[in-house]
Parts: sequence; structure tokens; C-alpha cells
Amino acid sequence: MPTTKEQKSVTLDEVNKMFASAQAVVLSDFRGITVENITQLRRNVRGAKGKFKVVKNTLARRVFSDAKYDAFRAHLKGPNALAFGEGDPVELIKKLKDFEKANQNFRVRSGIVDGQVMSAEELTVLATLPARPVLYAQIMSLLNAPISGVMGVMDAQVRNFLYLLKGIEDKAAAGAEAAPAETPAS
Repeated sequence: MPTTKEQKSVTLDEVNKMFASAQAVVLSDFRGITVENITQLRRNVRGAKGKFKVVKNTLARRVFSDAKYDAFRAHLKGPNALAFGEGDPVELIKKLKDFEKANQNFRVRSGIVDGQVMSAEELTVLATLPARPVLYAQIMSLLNAPISGVMGVMDAQVRNFLYLLKGIEDKAAAGAEAAPAETPAS
């Protein structure tokens, strides 16, 4: 059954709103994927604060009509689906890449992350990154390392000085105990 102009307009508005609020958009080919698998993929994408939607290429071309999306539009051939991620882009891409590994027919073709068009290979690299909180922790530990080193050196100097004082005290105490035993006999 053909889609009416009104239905196309509603779909176009819906996709435009999803694109406007998305941190990432991933284009994929879903040929040969069963309905059960697509349903599972939708659940996975929802878990990453995203939406998975099958969109006609003509409507998708309208949404991504800006010249900076030319490379993205070039992949709009055949049956395509769009995943829109409102949360962490890496998390969405990881979910899609995991699904791609489990389903040979599913292919991630291209994506837009923070307004920049990315190839499937670049998305694969992004999928290998740790989650955002882990990256923040790694950066903080790198920033903290020089300060910790300086504090360790300063602490060692104070500790060494205290050991020196303790050694002098022990030597003086040992000298005081040995002194009465060495009194000359008259």
C-alpha cells in the first residue's frame, strides 16, 4: 500500500525531530534480518537511549539534505534503517557493532557523530573505545599522576629526615648506656 503525502509528512517530521536531538545517527543495512532479531536490536538500541527506525531513502535524503552530509547520503541505497542515539554515541555504536557480529546480514554503513560524517571503519574504531566514565577516570588518573609523584617525593624527604632523627636519637641512647660502663677504675 503506497504511503500518502500526509503519512510521509508525519514520518519526515518525526525523523527530523529525532535527528535534531541525536548525538549520533547510524545508517545500517538490515536485509535478511528476521523480525525477532530486529525487535531484539530495537531493545538493545533503546537500552543505549536510542531509537531504531526504518526510513525510506527519499525521506532520509530530505532529512540529510545539507551539503556536509553528502558522504552519508551516498550510502542511502537499498533497504536502510537509522539508529538515533540521544545518549553516549559510543554506547549506541557498540550495541550496533555487537549486533553486526552476531548477525552476518546486518551491516553498519555510515554514521554521523556530533555532526561529523563517519565511515563504517571509523565507527568500528569508536566502538572499541571504553565507555565515557572510564575515559574520564583514565584522564583524571593521567592528570593526577604528576601531582602524586611530587607528593611522593616530598613525603619521602620528610620520612628520610625523620629516620635520620630517629637514628641520631638511637645512637645517642646507645652512647649514654655505654658511657657508664666505661668509667675508669681508680
